[in-house]
Amino acid sequence: MRSVDPATATRGLIPIRGTGGSAPLAGVADPYAYWLKYYAAKDPKRASPELLHDTIRDLNRIGKTRDVHAALMGFLTNHPTLAEPWMYEALALAIEMNKGSETDVKTALNYAADLAARSHNPNHLVSVADILFSKGYYDRVGALLDEAAGKVPHRFEPLVGSINLAQKIKDPGRMGDAIDRLLSLGWPGQDEYFRLESRNQAETLEKSLREENRVAEADALMNRLAQAEARDLFVRLTWDGESDYDLAVEEPLGATACYQTPRTVFGGAIVKNGYGSHPEEIYTCPRGFDGDYTITVSTIWTNPSRPTTRLTLEVVEHEGTPREVKQTHRLVPDKPNAAIKVHLTEGRRKKVLPYFDPNASALEILSKHQKANPPRARAARPGAGGRAAPPQPKPASPPIRVEN
Repeated sequence: MRSVDPATATRGLIPIRGTGGSAPLAGVADPYAYWLKYYAAKDPKRASPELLHDTIRDLNRIGKTRDVHAALMGFLTNHPTLAEPWMYEALALAIEMNKGSETDVKTALNYAADLAARSHNPNHLVSVADILFSKGYYDRVGALLDEAAGKVPHRFEPLVGSINLAQKIKDPGRMGDAIDRLLSLGWPGQDEYFRLESRNQAETLEKSLREENRVAEADALMNRLAQAEARDLFVRLTWDGESDYDLAVEEPLGATACYQTPRTVFGGAIVKNGYGSHPEEIYTCPRGFDGDYTITVSTIWTNPSRPTTRLTLEVVEHEGTPREVKQTHRLVPDKPNAAIKVHLTEGRRKKVLPYFDPNASALEILSKHQKANPPRARAARPGAGGRAAPPQPKPASPPIRVEN
């Protein structure tokens, strides 16, 4: 594994090849000398990854890509112990925009991968993996995604990335593992898409494997897909008229999936919320623990001019397997609150998911922002004025995609 060597910083670390990019800051003949000196100053405010982020953002905004490269080099040369993965991601992009060599781009991304692997931070791991994948540098992508998936099993980004990678390198084992983990959970608002697209991706790879006469691998992949698509418990509520009903399912170990908390740590999720002219609400627990699942339905509102006359609850145990059992319950629209219990046996869930509290996460982000931006005047940065803004979070990975 490559690592960041501070000693190489004085040699340029990742030298830029060729010319290109924009002119340096006004009045600065050599941006590399300028930023190297700027970050060498004994000023603790300049040794700040957050302020560097803002500086790079502002330089990008005004099109000074050569200064972006110079500023990153100046910071990393003087503060190698403060290096973060995003800095080398930005460095790779700056090299590319300034028409540097592909070798240097890849080297920068390898440094980013090294730092992400050391951090064990799933956000860093996925971010670097995404960029490596987009550039076609597949060698390290799998390891980064695998670690991220292990740390955040309730997030789809590492699993989607792994499916993309498997498609590119034609790895049915990785494809099967990623699809199995993805479909082992319900995904509020995205469940149907992930299920359909997982099948599309598996069938695409299956076709490629058969064309290469890898028949046994193709058969094994499709068998794994069928097992992954099976669900231990599936519940659907439908109605006519114009109304809003809420489905809630209390799971064996005490958590309840409902509108306010659509997914539980025990694997269940309200994946579709129905209302008005969308009269369908769905709960699913693809891999569940054994025990009683208590289903209740609450009336939120009804339109008197278009009242509900039919309210139906469908329950399927072991969906998609030889042990599949279906039940249909006709509920009274005006009094749907009677609890319906389903006793699940031979459930396939073995582990509890991590608990994630969105409110706690928001408070943590706010706290970090306040620490980085105390309510007092801040020194202006070269080439930028005004108060610094906090680093903007990177968007989540896009859904499953395969670039042909």
